[in-house]
Amino acid sequence: MPAGRTLVLAVDGLDEHDIGALTDGTGPIAAATPLRIRPGGPSEPAPALTSLVTGASVAHTGVATQAPFRPDRPDRRSIWYAEAVTAPTLLETAQELGLVTAALQWPATAGASLDLCLPLVEDLGRFRNRWEMTEQTSSPRMVAEHLRARREAGVQLSQVPPDELVAEIAAECCHGGRLDLLAARLTGLGIERRSSGLETPATARALVDTVDAIARIVDAFAPDEDDRMVLVPGRPLVPTALLVHPNAVLAAQGLAETEGTQLAGFRALVWPDGPRGVLHVRREEGPVVRDAAIGALREISEHTRLQLREVDDGVGATTETDVIAVLEGTPGTVFGLSATHRPLVEGDDPYYAGPRAVSDPSAPVTALAAGPGLPSSPAAGSWADLGVTLARALGAPLPGATAHGMCPA
Repeated sequence: MPAGRTLVLAVDGLDEHDIGALTDGTGPIAAATPLRIRPGGPSEPAPALTSLVTGASVAHTGVATQAPFRPDRPDRRSIWYAEAVTAPTLLETAQELGLVTAALQWPATAGASLDLCLPLVEDLGRFRNRWEMTEQTSSPRMVAEHLRARREAGVQLSQVPPDELVAEIAAECCHGGRLDLLAARLTGLGIERRSSGLETPATARALVDTVDAIARIVDAFAPDEDDRMVLVPGRPLVPTALLVHPNAVLAAQGLAETEGTQLAGFRALVWPDGPRGVLHVRREEGPVVRDAAIGALREISEHTRLQLREVDDGVGATTETDVIAVLEGTPGTVFGLSATHRPLVEGDDPYYAGPRAVSDPSAPVTALAAGPGLPSSPAAGSWADLGVTLARALGAPLPGATAHGMCPA
């Protein structure tokens, strides 16, 4: 097994200009090799990072969208648990090989049997309070070594920015004994840029905080020539230009039911995933309902920013539904869940209350990598290809991988 430790740091909302500032000067990030994540595939963090740690496409990971298909949770705060992942992850295979692993705020790790796991999920509908939610979804060792003392000291998790907690605990993990693989994710910059816009005082402050958190984690990890480090931003964010509520069209055709402003039931429903909308149809419904749903969506897909793509490999997408089509938008399109809003809302509308920015699935991503076994010259591939390359560098094969690894750019 190759020697050395590995740090994988994923930062939502980071763009290439930000990375340019990070790589100025000297240090492990400045010396890193650029790895191009090609356009296409998942654009939202949860499916993209799950694809990375499994080396598999979203069709084989079990994590196809940013939030699980949960129409009974209209607040969209439902999250992926580790049990949903259908392919072995790099974190699991590394642990099976005897490596000590840590996952901090990493998607689809809630309830995972990792050494040091801190998912920081938002699923308050299932737990009585935030401390109970955090402790019951984290690993026993994480609770014993890093959480219990904070709770006993009276720390209020709702008052601690998640990225601040990640940076603190990452440093503690690095200084607290053997640690072979650390996967940490920072979300504050992406959340702020999506909610308030790309260039605002709030996002400027969020960028400063994010750069500080990155520096604290890298400094605590203190990589040497035997260690590996990968910095992974998400897809670039672009200003919102069009908000689409396709379920309003389905409701008008009697395919979705509402109670006031809430969804009460459905025969067909579009589940939003950033710049895409996934059309689910209940499995027991026949071709009449399926054709009606496709026909209803064709009305709004005539908008210049939208394209309707039928799919034939979505059978059994969930325990109750099949996926029969995907609505895809050009950069700047956001899909919403509401069945009572206007179907199409331009981003400059004075009553617009959706996100101010959205990921661009057509844009490439530049990740940075340094260390033994990782490319020393520019390379390109998918999220899954990056995962396969990283697994090879660690000597931890991914048996469920569908990719082949990064190729020379």
